[in-house]
Amino acid sequence: MPHYVVSKVSEALNANRKAVNGARILVFGVAYKRDIDDVRESPALDVMKLLHAKGAHVVYSDPHVPLLSPDLWNGPHALQSLALDRSVLEACDCGVILTDHRAFDYRLIAEHCPTIVDARNALNGMASPQLVRLGAPVAPSFATESSSVPGSLSTAA
Repeated sequence: MPHYVVSKVSEALNANRKAVNGARILVFGVAYKRDIDDVRESPALDVMKLLHAKGAHVVYSDPHVPLLSPDLWNGPHALQSLALDRSVLEACDCGVILTDHRAFDYRLIAEHCPTIVDARNALNGMASPQLVRLGAPVAPSFATESSSVPGSLSTAA
Protein backbone atom coordinates (compact mmCIF):
# COMPACT_ATOMS: atom_id res chain seq x y z
CA MET A 1 0.00 0.00 0.00
CA PRO A 2 2.79 2.56 0.67
CA HIS A 3 3.97 2.28 -2.95
CA TYR A 4 0.43 2.86 -4.19
CA VAL A 5 0.05 5.98 -2.01
CA VAL A 6 3.39 7.32 -3.28
CA SER A 7 2.26 6.72 -6.87
CA LYS A 8 -0.93 8.72 -6.18
CA VAL A 9 1.14 11.56 -4.71
CA SER A 10 3.32 11.51 -7.82
CA GLU A 11 0.27 11.55 -10.10
CA ALA A 12 -1.32 14.40 -8.17
CA LEU A 13 1.86 16.48 -8.33
CA ASN A 14 2.33 15.67 -12.02
CA ALA A 15 -1.21 16.85 -12.74
CA ASN A 16 0.01 20.24 -11.49
CA ARG A 17 3.24 20.03 -13.49
CA LYS A 18 5.34 19.36 -10.40
CA ALA A 19 7.72 16.53 -9.60
CA VAL A 20 8.10 14.58 -6.37
CA ASN A 21 11.79 15.46 -6.49
CA GLY A 22 12.06 18.79 -4.69
CA ALA A 23 8.42 18.89 -3.61
CA ARG A 24 7.50 19.74 -0.02
CA ILE A 25 5.21 16.94 1.16
CA LEU A 26 3.23 17.35 4.37
CA VAL A 27 2.14 14.04 5.91
CA PHE A 28 -0.94 14.21 8.14
CA GLY A 29 -0.65 11.52 10.81
CA VAL A 30 2.18 9.05 11.32
CA ALA A 31 0.66 6.89 14.07
CA TYR A 32 -0.41 3.34 13.28
CA LYS A 33 -4.08 4.23 13.78
CA ARG A 34 -6.37 7.08 14.74
CA ASP A 35 -5.90 8.99 17.99
CA ILE A 36 -2.95 7.02 19.38
CA ASP A 37 0.79 7.69 19.65
CA ASP A 38 2.07 4.26 18.57
CA VAL A 39 4.11 4.38 15.35
CA ARG A 40 5.23 0.73 15.39
CA GLU A 41 4.57 -0.83 11.97
CA SER A 42 2.90 2.35 10.74
CA PRO A 43 2.68 2.41 6.93
CA ALA A 44 3.04 6.21 7.12
CA LEU A 45 6.72 5.75 7.96
CA ASP A 46 7.20 3.67 4.80
CA VAL A 47 5.43 6.33 2.72
CA MET A 48 7.69 9.00 4.19
CA LYS A 49 10.79 6.91 3.49
CA LEU A 50 9.74 6.29 -0.14
CA LEU A 51 8.92 9.95 -0.75
CA HIS A 52 12.26 11.01 0.74
CA ALA A 53 14.05 8.47 -1.48
CA LYS A 54 12.40 10.13 -4.50
CA GLY A 55 13.82 13.49 -3.48
CA ALA A 56 10.84 14.99 -1.64
CA HIS A 57 11.28 17.26 1.36
CA VAL A 58 9.06 15.41 3.86
CA VAL A 59 7.50 17.06 6.92
CA TYR A 60 4.66 15.86 9.10
CA SER A 61 1.96 16.83 11.53
CA ASP A 62 0.65 14.48 14.17
CA PRO A 63 -0.86 15.72 17.44
CA HIS A 64 0.03 12.42 19.15
CA VAL A 65 3.60 12.00 17.88
CA PRO A 66 5.66 15.13 18.57
CA LEU A 67 9.03 13.79 17.35
CA LEU A 68 10.23 11.15 14.89
CA SER A 69 13.81 9.99 15.28
CA PRO A 70 15.76 9.16 12.10
CA ASP A 71 15.75 5.44 12.87
CA LEU A 72 11.93 5.37 13.00
CA TRP A 73 11.40 6.68 9.46
CA ASN A 74 14.83 5.78 8.02
CA GLY A 75 15.46 9.43 7.25
CA PRO A 76 18.61 11.51 7.50
CA HIS A 77 17.46 13.48 10.54
CA ALA A 78 14.82 13.72 13.24
CA LEU A 79 11.53 15.41 12.37
CA GLN A 80 9.32 17.45 14.66
CA SER A 81 5.55 17.55 14.23
CA LEU A 82 4.31 20.82 12.74
CA ALA A 83 1.35 22.68 14.17
CA LEU A 84 -1.21 23.13 11.41
CA ASP A 85 -2.12 26.61 10.33
CA ARG A 86 -2.83 28.32 7.05
CA SER A 87 0.80 29.23 6.34
CA VAL A 88 2.08 25.68 6.96
CA LEU A 89 -0.58 24.23 4.66
CA GLU A 90 -0.02 26.75 1.89
CA ALA A 91 3.76 26.21 2.04
CA CYS A 92 3.50 22.55 1.05
CA ASP A 93 3.15 21.26 -2.50
CA CYS A 94 1.07 18.26 -1.45
CA GLY A 95 -0.51 16.98 1.75
CA VAL A 96 -1.08 13.27 2.36
CA ILE A 97 -3.63 12.14 4.93
CA LEU A 98 -2.28 8.85 6.28
CA THR A 99 -3.81 8.73 9.77
CA ASP A 100 -7.21 10.32 10.29
CA HIS A 101 -6.82 11.81 13.75
CA ARG A 102 -9.95 13.51 15.09
CA ALA A 103 -7.82 16.48 16.21
CA PHE A 104 -7.09 17.56 12.62
CA ASP A 105 -9.10 20.48 11.26
CA TYR A 106 -10.06 18.89 7.95
CA ARG A 107 -11.90 21.99 6.75
CA LEU A 108 -8.70 24.03 7.21
CA ILE A 109 -6.70 21.36 5.40
CA ALA A 110 -9.15 21.21 2.48
CA GLU A 111 -9.26 24.97 2.12
CA HIS A 112 -5.53 25.72 2.25
CA CYS A 113 -3.53 22.69 1.15
CA PRO A 114 -2.69 23.08 -2.58
CA THR A 115 -2.99 19.35 -3.36
CA ILE A 116 -4.30 16.62 -1.08
CA VAL A 117 -4.04 12.85 -1.34
CA ASP A 118 -6.56 11.36 1.10
CA ALA A 119 -5.60 7.78 1.93
CA ARG A 120 -8.10 7.53 4.82
CA ASN A 121 -11.27 9.06 3.34
CA ALA A 122 -11.03 11.71 6.05
CA LEU A 123 -12.46 14.33 3.68
CA ASN A 124 -15.52 12.25 2.92
CA GLY A 125 -18.40 14.57 2.06
CA MET A 126 -16.10 17.40 1.01
CA ALA A 127 -15.63 18.27 -2.63
CA SER A 128 -12.46 20.02 -3.69
CA PRO A 129 -10.71 20.17 -7.06
CA GLN A 130 -7.31 19.62 -5.41
CA LEU A 131 -8.42 16.43 -3.63
CA VAL A 132 -7.30 12.99 -4.77
CA ARG A 133 -8.93 10.00 -3.11
CA LEU A 134 -7.34 6.58 -3.29
CA GLY A 135 -8.90 4.50 -6.02
CA ALA A 136 -10.10 7.58 -7.93
CA PRO A 137 -8.44 8.80 -11.12
CA VAL A 138 -6.40 11.99 -10.93
CA ALA A 139 -7.83 14.77 -13.06
CA PRO A 140 -5.15 16.42 -15.21
CA SER A 141 -4.22 19.97 -14.31
CA PHE A 142 -6.83 20.26 -11.56
CA ALA A 143 -4.94 23.23 -10.09
CA THR A 144 -5.74 25.34 -13.13
CA GLU A 145 -9.46 24.90 -12.70
CA SER A 146 -11.63 26.25 -9.89
CA SER A 147 -9.10 25.63 -7.10
CA SER A 148 -7.90 29.21 -7.43
CA VAL A 149 -11.41 30.55 -6.98
CA PRO A 150 -12.06 31.53 -3.37
CA GLY A 151 -14.88 29.56 -1.81
CA SER A 152 -14.64 26.76 -4.40
CA LEU A 153 -14.74 24.17 -1.62
CA SER A 154 -18.22 22.77 -1.17
CA THR A 155 -19.83 20.16 1.02
CA ALA A 156 -21.59 17.27 -0.68
CA ALA A 157 -25.18 16.65 0.36
